[in-house]
Amino acid sequence: MNMKLVQWAYARKYQIRAVYDDFPETVFLFRRIGDFYFLFSCSGGEFTRLPERDDYNRMEELINEELGTLEHYLNRRSNRGAS
Repeated sequence: MNMKLVQWAYARKYQIRAVYDDFPETVFLFRRIGDFYFLFSCSGGEFTRLPERDDYNRMEELINEELGTLEHYLNRRSNRGAS
């Protein structure tokens, strides 16, 4: 799984739109929650394969890394205690 962030842009307040190379016809919308961004919704083209939870996690990691909030994302409450 070597997904790449192709492009991103600010949308509305606290929101980011992003496109990834594994799903180039789909725009993913992220919302800011506290000090990091979380996947909120997606829209666009047809999927050759449906994204799975691992894909969503990778997308969140990539966008947070790009925006400098990866440390906050990795230290979020729901991730504590996960190995």
